[in-house]
Amino acid sequence: MSGRPVADVALNRTLLTGEHHVLELIATGAPLGDVLDALCRVIDEQSGLTSSVFLLDREGTHLSLAAAPHVPEAWRETTRTFRVTPTASACGAAVTRREQVIVTDVLASPLFAGWHEAARASGIASVLSTPFFSKDGRVLGTFAVFNHEREAPGDAPLGLVGRAAHLASIAVERHETEQELRESERRFSTVFYAGPASMAITRFADNRLLYVNDRFLSLFGYSRAEALGQTALSLGLYAEPAERQMLINRLDACKASDVEVKARTRSGAILDLLLWLDRIQLLGEDCVLEIACDMTDRKRAEAELARSERLVRLVLDALPVGVAVMDGAGDIVLNNPASQRIWGDVIQSGPDRYARSRAWWHDTGKPIAPEEWASVRARLKGETSVNEVVDIEAFDHVRKVIQNSAVPIRDADDRITGAVIVNEDISARTTAERERNDAFQELRGLTGRLLRAQDDERRRIAQLLHETTAQDLAALKMHLARLSRTVTGLSTADRAAFEESMELAERAMTGIRTLSYLLHPPFLDEAGLLAALRWYATGFTDRSGIKIELDLPAALERMPREIETTLFRVVQEALINIHRHARSPSARIRLRVDADHLTLEIKDRGRGLPSELMAQLPAGGGALGVGVAGMRERLQQIGGTLVIESSNRGTTVRATIPVPPDAA
Repeated sequence: MSGRPVADVALNRTLLTGEHHVLELIATGAPLGDVLDALCRVIDEQSGLTSSVFLLDREGTHLSLAAAPHVPEAWRETTRTFRVTPTASACGAAVTRREQVIVTDVLASPLFAGWHEAARASGIASVLSTPFFSKDGRVLGTFAVFNHEREAPGDAPLGLVGRAAHLASIAVERHETEQELRESERRFSTVFYAGPASMAITRFADNRLLYVNDRFLSLFGYSRAEALGQTALSLGLYAEPAERQMLINRLDACKASDVEVKARTRSGAILDLLLWLDRIQLLGEDCVLEIACDMTDRKRAEAELARSERLVRLVLDALPVGVAVMDGAGDIVLNNPASQRIWGDVIQSGPDRYARSRAWWHDTGKPIAPEEWASVRARLKGETSVNEVVDIEAFDHVRKVIQNSAVPIRDADDRITGAVIVNEDISARTTAERERNDAFQELRGLTGRLLRAQDDERRRIAQLLHETTAQDLAALKMHLARLSRTVTGLSTADRAAFEESMELAERAMTGIRTLSYLLHPPFLDEAGLLAALRWYATGFTDRSGIKIELDLPAALERMPREIETTLFRVVQEALINIHRHARSPSARIRLRVDADHLTLEIKDRGRGLPSELMAQLPAGGGALGVGVAGMRERLQQIGGTLVIESSNRGTTVRATIPVPPDAA
């Protein structure tokens, strides 16, 4: 009987033992390098060749040496990592072609063109490289066998390499699966324990907590030791126990999503939660994954927002002005009852409403074009418009006057997202203002007529006093003078009474003449304003003792009687006030004419007017109020203005009027 079968049996038994050892390493989770190293040793012992394992990276671009227990160091250094190409060694070609590659002469093969020196140093003459694959056909790497002889491998080595490649694929794929599992577990653990939402895993059979994350503990106020092994019911997490049955019913369908419930914390606080429940398998056990988001603050914010919206709605409904809000597209999203009352209907959305809206600019009567509306300018250009007065024809065809305002609405990035429009119906106010202005103009006209009538009456009375009373007194004085020459034999007492009558007649005649001149100096009509001012200044100095300085032009063209009378009355009233209130030893009258205006100033050097009296002058109050109001009204009748300036160094009254035609 031959010894060959016995040797083959022993060889196979040794090979099986080696393979079992490799499989045990794989099954016990030994490091991949140790498994592949043991596999190479088994093949090397059985074949007498030198084997190695190269692993392909996930991108499929590089091969890296993973195991080579008996490969010379020079070859290990050269082949530690290299890029996969069809011409990069037998291993690169095997990966690219996805088939076994045999090179019988390394030094003559173009696949090892750059590796000849390492091959000589390592004594490598021929190479066999076999790719191994995953279950889904992806190349995992190659099992390479090196020979010191230039020859093709026999059937026995090829069989060993085939079995080795199969074991290598098992080891590598198991390693990748375990790595993916560990990475998945790591990611799940990270997501579970560090997640921002409260998460728990309970056993479906008894609802006991198996795992809880940190957010669960901080949300409900329990420690992990206190929570694990308990149920939500035993911890008192159900604020409304009836919700428990609802959740159980939903879990019968395996999943519950977006369920709003109320929960109770350890301290008794009530939380609003949004809950997701899902049935999962964990280590072969039926469990429930529970994810809860705390909506308490959001619920409170929503309630507060709803309350604020109700308040805003109440305010809008109560406002007497119309308010409307449009979005970025120009559609009306909100308007209040006052807006509907103003427009006679609900303002419709869409740009065609501008074509339906008839409106005109109040000041010019020009129709308002669609792009000219304040709301359009606010939305498209970001303009703010306040109280633009426009005339509208409301949707019920009633003409109205409104104040129209619009303000753009901007988001956090300063983009325009809409506009707020405010309308106020001022039709009644506009009518009242127009009637008031008409009444004021009528009053102004009446005042002017009264002032002119007053001046005419003064002129008539002055003329009457001058032509009648003064003349009668002059005649009386002449008769008395005649009698004084003809009457004799009067007693001393009668003579004294007669002479006193003569003096009384003289004083009465002088007083009447002065009164008539003060009422209306004849110089004003006969010689003009300059002569009247000079005469009045001289007489005022004589009567009051206040020295008057005159700064008048040498000549002045005659002006309309109303203007000359007004300027004279201003001087007259100002000097009377100086005499009564200023305690000034002197005053100056200055008259200047330029190309556009005539300016008259009366200035004293007195104590000035008190601030409280100055405050009353515009309203016509105080001791000076009536006189000042009269001066101001006279000047306004002829288009002039009156300014009063006062300090502790004196008071200046300044009257300015436009230069009348033909005045210089």
